[in-house]
Parts: sequence; C-alpha cells; structure tokens
Amino acid sequence: MSQITIPFVGGVSGIKTIFTNEAIIAVLSASLFAPLVVPKINSVMDSMPVLRDHKSLASLIAGVLMFSFVATIKTNSILKAIGIGISGAFILTAVLPLYTQITTRGSA
Repeated sequence: MSQITIPFVGGVSGIKTIFTNEAIIAVLSASLFAPLVVPKINSVMDSMPVLRDHKSLASLIAGVLMFSFVATIKTNSILKAIGIGISGAFILTAVLPLYTQITTRGSA
C-alpha cells in the first residue's frame, strides 16, 4: 500500500496567506464570533413586538442590514470579512427553519 504525502508548501508565509484570506476569516468568524454577537442582537430585536413574533424574519432583516453595512467598508478587509461571517450566520439562522421544514417533509 503506497502512502500519499502532501508537501507543506509555503512555510510560514503560506500560513500567513491562509489566515489573511477574507473567505477563511469570514468562515471562522461565523463559527467563532457569531455565537457571541448574535444573542446580543437577538435580545435587542426581542424588545420590538413585531420582530419578537417573527424570529426568522428578524434574523433575515438583521443579516441583510449587516451585509449592507459591511459592504460600505473599503479599507479594512479583515473587519469586512468578520462582518460577512456574522451576517452569514444571521442569514443561515433565518433560512434554517425553512430548510428543515422542506427536508423533513419528504421523509415523513
């Protein structure tokens, strides 16, 4: 049985390139920063009667608003990537109940 080896290309500069990539930072922020930020924003939205009754709609509105705010950031790409990750977490929160409803309907 032959062993497959993957060469470590780039050394320290390769690692630096990975962690300065906007897409990777966005994914990391969605999993690391979003659990810290999303509950705080949700508690603010819970104080509004219409948004309190429609959690998915509130998450969708928050995600779209954050995306539109993040789109205006021109200079700091890391801050923009973190904002994109958190916005994506809100959008995922809004779409997840619909996705679950569609996927479980076929199995029942």
